[in-house]
Amino acid sequence: MQLIRNGNEFCAPSLPVIRMTRGGLTDTDRRGSPLMHVEDRDSMERLQELAKRDRSTRIWARLQAVILAKQGDTAPEIARALGFSRRAVQAWVAAYNRGGLEALPDRPHPGRTPLLPHDQEARFLERIEAPPRPEDGSCELRGVDLRRILEREFAARYSQSGVYKLLHRLGYNDLMPRPQHPDSSPEAQEFFKEIVVEQIAAIAAAHPDEVVQVWHQDEARFGQQGTLTRVWARRGSRPRRMRQNGRESLYVLTATCAASGAAFGLVMPELNTAVVNQFLQEFSRQLAPGVHAVLVWDNAPYHVSGALVVPANVSLIGLLPYSPELNPVENLWHYLRSHHWSNRVYADYDALLEAATEAWRQVCLDPEKIRSICAAPYLTERI
Repeated sequence: MQLIRNGNEFCAPSLPVIRMTRGGLTDTDRRGSPLMHVEDRDSMERLQELAKRDRSTRIWARLQAVILAKQGDTAPEIARALGFSRRAVQAWVAAYNRGGLEALPDRPHPGRTPLLPHDQEARFLERIEAPPRPEDGSCELRGVDLRRILEREFAARYSQSGVYKLLHRLGYNDLMPRPQHPDSSPEAQEFFKEIVVEQIAAIAAAHPDEVVQVWHQDEARFGQQGTLTRVWARRGSRPRRMRQNGRESLYVLTATCAASGAAFGLVMPELNTAVVNQFLQEFSRQLAPGVHAVLVWDNAPYHVSGALVVPANVSLIGLLPYSPELNPVENLWHYLRSHHWSNRVYADYDALLEAATEAWRQVCLDPEKIRSICAAPYLTERI
């Protein structure tokens, strides 16, 4: 061995080192990092073509690791270039050496067998959507009831939190239902949804030179008979809020057009046919020239009174009895009460008037909110 003088010391020139790796014998480069051995299974052109095709998939980084290793890069260099660990790069190249391209994709990870089999989910949903049975011992099914049902009827033992996670995965939430009149008829409502489109089309045909807009109208009483709404509070606590029990009140009349996001309102101390006539006249005047409004509302006595005066640019369609769910303005009242009118105390009529007006303007003068809150899918899907 030839010695080379370096200052006052003698040293031997660096020699190549042979290391054993999982993929086979591997050299080292000049910096001491092991060069990766890659089996000659595929040409460089084929590997690069596959990498271009799979650019948006997880396998792209693995193909790039094989390509760079085939070009002579070391595992640390490849790891830095791709943003992965050195061990991951070595594992990918080793997998390619053992099985070729077929070994690069992820192996399936089936995970743990679900407590409730997937083929039983539909039957479980039918059970919770049906009315409670006498043996359930409850007017509505709660989390503890569903946990008991899962264990007894489906042999699936869930924790309480597991029950809620299952419901959320299946697309269910704990919601407050809207009231339904005992005389309402779902069959009649479906029939109404079909014929109201024909009524609107007939009105449009009778006014060929005008733009027909569909509006919904309703009235709400707002007063000192307070309501409560949800609040954030510590788990397990019973938060308290003031609920007023006074007698002062007023009426908010509103018409909305979900298609345009427009809204028109009137606040009055009482509600009768004269007030509705005033509403119709002012509503008619705010319509743009060349616009004919179809006003859909319920059949309250002051809406069908013989003393009702309907402007020429307005046509009326009465809703099906006992079917407030067909009037999207009902959603507006729920929104105003839950976001603005609840958990508050109002000193007198003037305070009510100020609160009603301020909340109405904040919500109803926002076209996007009106389009969202007052949407009528049964019309937009058919018109």
